[in-house]
Amino acid sequence: MAANKDNKHYISRSESRAIARENSKAIRFYEKQKKRKVKPDEYTTQMKDDKNIIEFEDLHTYFFSDAGTVKAVNGVSFSIPAGSTVGVVGESGCGKSVTSLSLMQLVQAPSGQIVSGSIRFKASLFKRDEKGKKIPVYETETVDGEERVKVDEKGKKVIKKNELGGNVYEMEDRVVDIAKMPTEAMRSIRGREIAMIFQEPMTSLNPVFTIGNQLDEVGYLHIEGISKKQVKAHSIEMLKMVGIADPEGVYKKYPHELSGGMRQRVMIAIALLCNPKLIIADEPTTALDVTIQAQILDLLREIKHKINGSIMLITHDLGVVAEMADYVVVMYAGRVIEMGTAEDIFDHPMHPYTIGLQKSKPTVDGEVDKLYCIPGFVPNPIDMPDYCYFRDRCEMCKEKCAGAYPEYVQVSPTHKVACYLYEDTKEDGNGKD
Repeated sequence: MAANKDNKHYISRSESRAIARENSKAIRFYEKQKKRKVKPDEYTTQMKDDKNIIEFEDLHTYFFSDAGTVKAVNGVSFSIPAGSTVGVVGESGCGKSVTSLSLMQLVQAPSGQIVSGSIRFKASLFKRDEKGKKIPVYETETVDGEERVKVDEKGKKVIKKNELGGNVYEMEDRVVDIAKMPTEAMRSIRGREIAMIFQEPMTSLNPVFTIGNQLDEVGYLHIEGISKKQVKAHSIEMLKMVGIADPEGVYKKYPHELSGGMRQRVMIAIALLCNPKLIIADEPTTALDVTIQAQILDLLREIKHKINGSIMLITHDLGVVAEMADYVVVMYAGRVIEMGTAEDIFDHPMHPYTIGLQKSKPTVDGEVDKLYCIPGFVPNPIDMPDYCYFRDRCEMCKEKCAGAYPEYVQVSPTHKVACYLYEDTKEDGNGKD
C-alpha cells in the first residue's frame, strides 16, 4: 500500500536520509566535545547566587532520532539552594528525569546529547600537579624539634588517611559547568559529590552481583587507598544507616532475594556511600506500597540532615512533594512553567497546568463524583509549536496565547510563572488573592 504523503507523520526516503546525515554530524560533534582533554579552567565558572549548590540555565538536551530531533529538555532554568529539597513535578515525559540525567552526564548516548545551556555546580576537586596527577597530603612527625614528612620502613612517604581509611589529597573548591565538562573529569564528581537514587531498583541493581559487591565497588572507585576490610565495614555501616535490620546478611545476598523496600534502601545506601553534597531521588517511592513509601521519605529527610546535603526530588506525586519539598519546580513538555516555594505552588497555584494537576489529585475529604482530567494531549516533542505548549489543552487561554512562548512573570520574590494570564501582575503579590 502506498504511504499517504498528506499524513504529517509521514517521512519520505530523502527526508529520512537528510535526518540521518544531520544526526550523524551533530552526534560526532557532541561526542568529540565529551572526549576532549582540557584544563579545569575551561569549564570553571561562577554561581549567580552563592547560596545555591546547583544552577540550571537555559538547558537543552535533545535526542537525535530517525524521525527527527526530540527536544526532551527545551530551555530549563532553575536552581537548588544548598541544604534544601527541591521537588520537580510534572506528568510522564515532561523532561524531569532527562534533566537529572543531564546533571549526572548519564543521558543515553549517542542519540541523547546536552546541546546547550549551563549546569553550574559547587564542586570540591582534586588538585593536580603538572603531570595531571593528584597531590597527596603526607603525614608529618617532629624529629629533634623539626617537623618532617613521615616515611615508612622502605623509605616511602606516608600518605595521610581519612576517617574511612582512604588517602587524603589536596582539594580545591571550584564552580564547574557540568554541561561543558569532559566525561573523564565528570567521573570524579559523579557518585562522590552528586549521587542518584534511580527509579526502579530491580533494574538498577546488577542481578549477578551480591549487594556487598555493588556497595564495595563505589568505595573502591571513589575512596583511593582503602583496604578490603575497611570498605566492607563502611558498606555494612551504610546498610545500618538506611535502617536494614540484618546488614551483614543483606551484604551477602543478591537483589532478587530482597523485597522492594529493601532494594530501595540498598539504592539509597549506594548513593550515600561517599557523603555527596547533592542527592537526586528519581521517583524513589513509585514502586513501593504506602507504608514503605512513608519509611523511605522519613529516611531521606533524616539522612539529608545527617550529611547536611541537598535533595533534588523528582516525582509526579504531589503528596510526596508537599511533604518533602522546600521549593517546587513544575515542568511541562520540556520546559519549566512555574516555580516557587512549596507554599506558593500548593496554596497559590497560578499556571492552568499546575491548577489542573492539583484538581486531578484525590483528597481524603473530597466530595466529588469524578476526578478532574486535563483535556487533550502533550504536543509532539519532535515538532514543538512556537506558542505556549499548553495552549491547545488550556481552558483559560486567550487570543495572545497564540503568539510567542510566554516569558516568566515574577509574581512574588519567590514565585515565577510562564503564562500570559499574569503578564500585568507585578511583584507585589497581586497574583495571590
